[in-house]
Amino acid sequence: MALRDKGFRPEMVGLRRRMVGLSQADLEAVTGFSQGLISKVEQGLKEPSAEQLEKFAAALDCLPSFFYQAEREYGPPISAHPMYRKKASVGQKVLDKVIAELSVRLGHARVLLQSVDVEPELPLPQYDSDEFAGQIEEVAGMVRRAWYMPHGPVRSLVEYVERAGILVIFTEMEAARIDGASYQVAGMPPVIFLNKNMPADRMRFSLAHELGHIVMHRIPSPDMEQQADEFAAALLMPKEDIASELTGFTLAKAAQLKPYWKVSMGALIVRAKTIGKIDAGTYSWLWRQMAIKGYRTREPANLEFSAERPSLTAALFSNLSDNMGYSPQDLEHMLHLRYSELSAMYDLRPSAGLRRVK
Repeated sequence: MALRDKGFRPEMVGLRRRMVGLSQADLEAVTGFSQGLISKVEQGLKEPSAEQLEKFAAALDCLPSFFYQAEREYGPPISAHPMYRKKASVGQKVLDKVIAELSVRLGHARVLLQSVDVEPELPLPQYDSDEFAGQIEEVAGMVRRAWYMPHGPVRSLVEYVERAGILVIFTEMEAARIDGASYQVAGMPPVIFLNKNMPADRMRFSLAHELGHIVMHRIPSPDMEQQADEFAAALLMPKEDIASELTGFTLAKAAQLKPYWKVSMGALIVRAKTIGKIDAGTYSWLWRQMAIKGYRTREPANLEFSAERPSLTAALFSNLSDNMGYSPQDLEHMLHLRYSELSAMYDLRPSAGLRRVK
């Protein structure tokens, strides 16, 4: 079927432009088209000619089919994320770039999932946070029980999350100061995006935080970020399991417990305060010590541990390559981007195209 028969999607021009970090003025300089023409194309007031379409695709480094794909454009996630706090150091252009890429990745996930039936091994509990006001600990405990988690630290949170059918995807969000984002889109499983540049402890907490949104929040609420933090702390550090270890809590003990519980020293300090193992004065003093030692910026390198690696997305690509014989060119036509970009986005091998994540 010819592209013209599929129907031009004008919003995809603006989406791709934002994804590569260009303004309309930037695109004008690259294509030679007037900004007025670009604006009309993006608003659906003018459909580009075949020659103009090729120029748009070349300037935006994608296949022309990108502008005809059936996938829709998605906005920001519902959580009251740091991206909405309008930090002066993070410009709107940077945020727009990240949100555009998340939208494109959601489309990729939907296409990839069409090639295989993914049957979750674990249930995905859903609770109304309003019904459990002040009882987030109980919600986290019920999730642990539903997933048959043993007592103590969670060995691999990403494994449990993926076994419950949630896609976990690494992406670049450092410039926007975003740790994670989650989407629950009709017709596909929940998707959690994580900033791949985070330390392992922060990444695990962010994963638990986003899981909290998926479990508790279908619509936005003023307290959802705090509730998700409480859920993450309770899921990773259950009160009944960790309380005795926080007795006589000190900075040295936080350093000792960090690699065992696989959370940050800071998270342990907050947890000790939350469950009443330290008072407000000790809590403030510990944070002052963290600042003096530079641990608020980076905790001791010798306490770091390996980051957990999601495997479900890699398995979807491997299925296409190993079982269905898809070539890099096939993937380009399937996902509408150059293979070099897909390889960087999903950590694919330049030769065979794909790799399995162990």
